[in-house]
Amino acid sequence: MQETDSQPLTTGIGPFDEHLGGLDRGGSFLVVGMPGPAKMVAAMQFVYEGLRAGERCAFLTGAEEEENFFAVARAWGFDFEPFWRDGTLQLVGFREDFELRAIRSVDPDDVIEELGTLLGEEPTRIAVDPGSLFLVGGVRSRLGSAYLKWARRHAATVWTTFPVDDDASTLPSSVDWMIQMTTGRVMIEPESDDLYEMSIVKSIPDSDARVELVTVELRPGKGLVAPDGRSGRRARQGIDRDRLLLISLASDAGDDVRTWATNSFDADIVSEPFEAVARVQDHSDFGGILIHGPRTRIREAVTACRALRPLSRAAIVFASDDAIRSRDRVNLLEAGADDCLSGGIDFRELDVRMRQAVDAGARPPSSPDRDGTGADEQPGGSISPGEFTAEFERRAEHPILSFFCVVEAIADEMEASDLTELLSTQIRDEDGDLLTCDGKRCLVLLQGAREGQLSNYLGRLRARIGERTGLPPDSAVRLDVFSHPSQSGRIRTILEL
Repeated sequence: MQETDSQPLTTGIGPFDEHLGGLDRGGSFLVVGMPGPAKMVAAMQFVYEGLRAGERCAFLTGAEEEENFFAVARAWGFDFEPFWRDGTLQLVGFREDFELRAIRSVDPDDVIEELGTLLGEEPTRIAVDPGSLFLVGGVRSRLGSAYLKWARRHAATVWTTFPVDDDASTLPSSVDWMIQMTTGRVMIEPESDDLYEMSIVKSIPDSDARVELVTVELRPGKGLVAPDGRSGRRARQGIDRDRLLLISLASDAGDDVRTWATNSFDADIVSEPFEAVARVQDHSDFGGILIHGPRTRIREAVTACRALRPLSRAAIVFASDDAIRSRDRVNLLEAGADDCLSGGIDFRELDVRMRQAVDAGARPPSSPDRDGTGADEQPGGSISPGEFTAEFERRAEHPILSFFCVVEAIADEMEASDLTELLSTQIRDEDGDLLTCDGKRCLVLLQGAREGQLSNYLGRLRARIGERTGLPPDSAVRLDVFSHPSQSGRIRTILEL
């Protein structure tokens, strides 16, 4: 049964609703706090409350796949999938390059107009996490302004998460324009390891308005709830938050990570997954496990997660200096990792992410129900041009598999057979990569890859071409990259050649 418009809007966060009286309906709120899961959980809880009340809701997420979103939500106690299946939840995911594409858009208003058309006027609650998808940078932007105007005009109550590095109550002057364009700020500030203070500040305060602080606990399986009296700086039974096991798969390139680990934690360091299993079996008090390695050792990292998850309540984090593909991140999370960092390591971020994962505690590995949609049915390897076109069309229509890149390689000064052989060694059949060749022209479909992630792949490919031919790589083979779905028309054109 839906609440009437005259009633305050409950958020599902019990202490917040009880002490602060809920929210005015139809407002646009920034959910502000330091990096960490609390803002995301608050947004999930806000939407889940509406769904349970029979409302239509929408969640805009940076998660690349529905299954990943559902698995994370279930770990915090929210089963969104039934609502998504019956159509009361509209789940919209953004590609990794959304921010860059939106910033470069000739008219950001077109981006927001497309968003408005996509969502329509039916949702009564909309959550956007992370809000940096729109509110890029601290200075006023056309995209950010257009988004906030849209959020304020929409009939739904809109929650937009916004990360800050310091105290949420003292935002920098560079974001004053955001505050003025919203109904108010819901602030979530850490009080101790698993306790947070929540408050709300309206942009236009009431005459008798005052800021009240409410303490909540972030609890896996429950979300943000009233503290149970045992919260705070307590240790999980048998767990030492300062004990870290570092699985260093990066050889000499990981020296700085090993130094960070020993300076920041009481760290044990091993270099192979089987050593890690033995160490965990001997010492069960690790609060965190960090797996650090290059892209080439992802499989070992996934194996380590699967082996360690049943043995330990420690939080597991994977970190790599390489940019890794989305499919690899999904495999790690499904194997039991609690967080993944890739594409260059910032030690401040690594420290925050590691400690927050340790404080939150390990979550169970996800076991997504594949429901017959064929997300895992990805035949990979070398196939005929006709089969390649058919498989392209199948994946292009799939809600999960439709994100990939196609590389066109044309041999100018290289033997066609050599190019085919070389490309076959650079794809991953098990992840659904495809290769087809017709004379001097080859097409490679890299499943789950985004254009901005392919610099390492293309660099390796050009190096191998140069070694094979003894010629400058670009003169031996022409390489072009097309990203789906943004360049679906161009890909179809080259398939017809």
